[in-house]
Amino acid sequence: MPVYDFNCPAHGVFSDRLGYEASRAGARCPRCGAPSPVLPALPQVSTLSSALRRAETRAESSSGAPRVVKRAHLPSCGCNLCSKKPPASSRRWMLGQC
Repeated sequence: MPVYDFNCPAHGVFSDRLGYEASRAGARCPRCGAPSPVLPALPQVSTLSSALRRAETRAESSSGAPRVVKRAHLPSCGCNLCSKKPPASSRRWMLGQC
């Protein structure tokens, strides 16, 4: 039998093993005996396969954020990335020379 969660107004949430039809009618609280409605079941997302979980994560991350596209630098653009000189090939082992 499946385990359902119920919510007692006085004592909070408790679990009980009942059949489907009996769980829809509710259960009595084990402490006070008050009728308690069944709580809605949450989906078991952890039972997804890893491929489906990756696809879902990829879809969620790309839905709100635009894709970043990098442009190629031209030889004469003058930005800091293009104007850096390559390190000297001799004495690379010395500190402060690179």
